[in-house]
Amino acid sequence: MSRREAKALLREYCDELLSECISLSFEYLPLPNPPLEIPDFPAQNPNDLALLTQQALGISSMDTAGFLYRLELIIEDFEPTYIKRHIDPATEREKWLSKNIEEISERILILQIKDWLYSALDEESPDTDRWYLSVSTLIGLSLKGSNIVESEGFNLFNSIIFARKPGELPSTKLTGRHQIAWDGKQSDSFHEEIGHPSGVLAANSILDILQLRQTHKNTVLPYWLEKLSISKHVSSLLNIPLRVQNLIIDCNQNNCEILLMTTIHTLSHTPELSKEILFQICNSEKVTLRRGLASNLSRIDSEDRDFSISLLEKLIEDEDSDTRVLSTTYLGNLARLERTVFIQFAKEISKKKDDRMLQRLIDSGLRHYLSLDSNDSDDLIPILWIQCNSASRSQLSGMLIEIAKINHKSFFDISMKIYDLDKSSHKDLVKRITLRNNELGEIIKNIQ
Repeated sequence: MSRREAKALLREYCDELLSECISLSFEYLPLPNPPLEIPDFPAQNPNDLALLTQQALGISSMDTAGFLYRLELIIEDFEPTYIKRHIDPATEREKWLSKNIEEISERILILQIKDWLYSALDEESPDTDRWYLSVSTLIGLSLKGSNIVESEGFNLFNSIIFARKPGELPSTKLTGRHQIAWDGKQSDSFHEEIGHPSGVLAANSILDILQLRQTHKNTVLPYWLEKLSISKHVSSLLNIPLRVQNLIIDCNQNNCEILLMTTIHTLSHTPELSKEILFQICNSEKVTLRRGLASNLSRIDSEDRDFSISLLEKLIEDEDSDTRVLSTTYLGNLARLERTVFIQFAKEISKKKDDRMLQRLIDSGLRHYLSLDSNDSDDLIPILWIQCNSASRSQLSGMLIEIAKINHKSFFDISMKIYDLDKSSHKDLVKRITLRNNELGEIIKNIQ
């Protein structure tokens, strides 16, 4: 295949994709109005699909130099290194271009949208025609959904929120220890960029369109919501928690986790609604959601420990075994930070006679508990020893031997308590300890 043929195929596919995207966006008219416009020349919202498509394709056909430039940028950034090392790089490049037409065409179209937005968001002379071309194409690409649009398209969407040209948003990085010249003082110059009122309206319209489509087909919406949830200001302007609440009921397995993480992000700035959503997840029929919630109790703890504990109370009673086990992992945090609460839950779990939960309890929290209290003042080890299975007893045996090294009396007292509770379990203790340390085994054997 010649070099000309590969580029011709790419250009043809780009035009097809452009037409498809504009057509998709027209299913959700009206298109968002431009954030910027000249008062004497108000924008005219397009309602003729054929006319807008013709305009877009006309610009594309005349802009050969722009197409080639965008293609070269993509080749420079994404071409595999093996092509450059090849004895015939031109031929290999043609093969690569031909095999990746869809992906490369998407990237070219993203760059085209960027150029159109650059003109549309020019404060001095905003081009409203370019606005409708850019926003209709961006909406269409977002409705189709892809990994490329998740990341690259989001950057363009972010420009719309603030009505700033792509690439012109100010840096919001904080000063800190990572900087060599840091003097130990917090910078007063930091500020969060404020959304443009008309840009926010346009951004909300785009999210509304994506939300309508999300119920029937996966879009980039869940991924964008997570990124948008980081900022308190933006999250509020775009109603991120409420959007998540409306989506999470019908989410599929691919989107459940990301919507959950979005809700956790918003806990710090919209706690009431975020907690409501998390309770909704806790009671959801979707086991994927409940497992995800159980896995993230430690993250929730960093925002609100009492709330996280209240979720734990519910999740350790869940009908799904994996959910119960995953929630038990959180006890590792409580063992370090809330000893009394840890003891309460540990004893409750020990009564359930659930081998997997007991194993996870021993794995995640018991070592931290013993590091703070080698005397086992709350008699947790004897209770666990009697209830747990062979694998867990093997792990407990190792912990008991470690206790004996630093607190011989505690080791002996724990053994006595096991003997008092269940003589058969004590025999197994003696057997396991003796296999590892004969001297210690003889000491507790003589209890009998």
